[in-house]
Amino acid sequence: MEPIVAQDITRRYPSGRGVHDVCLSVRSGTCLAVLGANGSGKTTLTRLVAGLEPAQRGRMSVLGGPAYPRPSNLRRRCGVALDTPAHWDSLSGRENLWFFARQYGLGGSFLPRRVEELLSGADLKAQADEPVADYSFGMRRKLSIVEAICHDPDLLVLDEASAGADAAFLDQLVEWCRRRCDDGKTTWVADRDAAWLSRVGTDAIMLCDGRIKAAGDVGELMASVDATNRIEILLEQDDFTAIPRIPGVEDFDCQGKRITAQVQADQHLPGELLSWIAGCGGRVRSMEIRSATLYEALMKQAKQRDREAPSPGRTHLGPQALS
Repeated sequence: MEPIVAQDITRRYPSGRGVHDVCLSVRSGTCLAVLGANGSGKTTLTRLVAGLEPAQRGRMSVLGGPAYPRPSNLRRRCGVALDTPAHWDSLSGRENLWFFARQYGLGGSFLPRRVEELLSGADLKAQADEPVADYSFGMRRKLSIVEAICHDPDLLVLDEASAGADAAFLDQLVEWCRRRCDDGKTTWVADRDAAWLSRVGTDAIMLCDGRIKAAGDVGELMASVDATNRIEILLEQDDFTAIPRIPGVEDFDCQGKRITAQVQADQHLPGELLSWIAGCGGRVRSMEIRSATLYEALMKQAKQRDREAPSPGRTHLGPQALS
């Protein structure tokens, strides 16, 4: 049985934001990367998966039981770290971590070994006995995450894990999540850092306006844009309306003075594109070339889907799409 199954899930807020008719099925051993702009429904869906609030319509199951209200035996099999850390500020980092580990049932000689292992992995040993009130935001974030992962839960839910965290800890978190996948555990990671998500995730979804717009295997998604580059051009004027017909230019979008183009990784294409813009009367102020990210890969798939089925509809993401 898949650890996360959502059928026609809807959760709306008075502002109109939320998620709408979401269908989702995630297999064991998956680390699902969840991307989305502010207001896309990313946090709402994450809170539903974490069991922090109910859906207004539809059904969601987690680890074979109801997502909300979540039975106590299933809560002990989950670990959750949201974007706002919550600790007892007067207690030390070690004492906070020890408390959470005990709440999750850890004990005996394993408990102190596990606490030391996690403090070391998060590079918090030097400050472990200091009160959390003296911790920086980044230190609090790392402590929240190791508290959620301490009992090696069957389902780990992380929201904005990269916020405030240093590069070394994010490398460590990638290693922990890969180990979880190897052990058949499931991880849900909602974040805005597409580059880091492409490293930690085995699969990915992108939310837009409360619906899943694109999804797939991260390796396959990155392969779809691996031979392309993203070119960002800033013009002197904002009345440029021409559209290129240059082989190798796969996508071209002009908004005001900014041009964004997706092109094949051909060293001659940027020069050809600049020459074409100049020939059409465009005056280029600056140009930046960078490799495509997981976000661009998902956007490319979303645009392809829109071209194939322009009318709005429900997106179903079955277990065959997340393997």
